[in-house]
Amino acid sequence: MSDESAAGRRALDALSIRGLAGKRDYVRSLEQRRDPEAMSLLVECLSDESSYVRDLAETALLEMGERGASAVVPLLRQGLWFSRASAARLLGRLGHAPAAAGLLGLTDDSVEAVVREAYAALATLAQRGGAARVAWELHRSAPERRLDRLARLQQLDRPAADRIERLLRIESLMTQADPDVLRDDAPLVRETEEGVAWEPLSPPPTRPVTPPTPGGAGPSSR
Repeated sequence: MSDESAAGRRALDALSIRGLAGKRDYVRSLEQRRDPEAMSLLVECLSDESSYVRDLAETALLEMGERGASAVVPLLRQGLWFSRASAARLLGRLGHAPAAAGLLGLTDDSVEAVVREAYAALATLAQRGGAARVAWELHRSAPERRLDRLARLQQLDRPAADRIERLLRIESLMTQADPDVLRDDAPLVRETEEGVAWEPLSPPPTRPVTPPTPGGAGPSSR
């Protein structure tokens, strides 16, 4: 390699490092501001073509908790595929129950990578106190689509999917007019769920073998 080529490569490397540092500082400055405009700009970062910027923005919004969740929900229905994927992943990790409807809608996305993130987010949401809300939204799906979605969730997280399936059977929860009351730690959900005698999910027992009659012929060897 010539000295001129090596010098050019070093210049490009230095420029790249400065670029990454600048992006990091920009996202950090938005995180520290915490005003509505900064929040909006952070959400816009989830649509940036740079995965580095998107990762930084996800981390910053995650640190902000529920305060930024509602601003992220609209991204589930718009933008480029990677912004929808980022939004799904973030909302699942935040445990933002109102995002359940949007996440279920995203399972019909035309991009398989987005569909995978949507199912992963639903499983994470169920683990973080949103199982009842996921069940409530799933209950409003067409029966065949509901079964398809449950089957996909079972492949990903069987315990979470089994709990959602059990919650789907509790009519008093599924007919609630206000889904915002369906947090898993809410008394309404806990008392109702604990009061239901669930059928065992284990395989059915095998047919008992009738013992031979004393003095009778044993089983045929044929």
